[in-house]
Amino acid sequence: MNLHRQPANSAATENAQNVRAAIQPVERESRVTHRMLRFCFFAISGLVIIISGGFLIRSRDFKSKSQGNAPSNALAPAAATLAPTVFQVSIRNLQFYPVTNEVNKGEAVEWKNDDLVPHTATSTSFDSGTIASGQSWRHTFTDAGVFPYACAFHPQMKGVVIVK
Repeated sequence: MNLHRQPANSAATENAQNVRAAIQPVERESRVTHRMLRFCFFAISGLVIIISGGFLIRSRDFKSKSQGNAPSNALAPAAATLAPTVFQVSIRNLQFYPVTNEVNKGEAVEWKNDDLVPHTATSTSFDSGTIASGQSWRHTFTDAGVFPYACAFHPQMKGVVIVK
């Protein structure tokens, strides 16, 4: 008698097939349900983005209409003649760019901190205080002269404004 070849228990075989058959539809259902949930999530997310974009555009339209019907450049020539010239100094990589600025009396210099850390523009005749990252400070020069300045936090950072 061969011990390895025993007659199969038909009841046990039938039960195993029934279990497999019962498991397979559940797996398919969970995959389909997961796909439907994912589709619904992306569809709803897309609708939210489209609707919020519409509100943003609508609010900009409303804002521009509430400012009147005058063209946006109607006041530009008058404002340009009244506004003083402003020279830009960028603060980045622990340096002032440009290092030297030549301006006329009545003109302004604006220091903009494009660096990651706070800085100052400090002279004997002006002091910006702390200029945080992304912020700026402006000074209008009314007297002629040479105005050297430095950063109080980083004394190696130096610049000069020459006013004519």
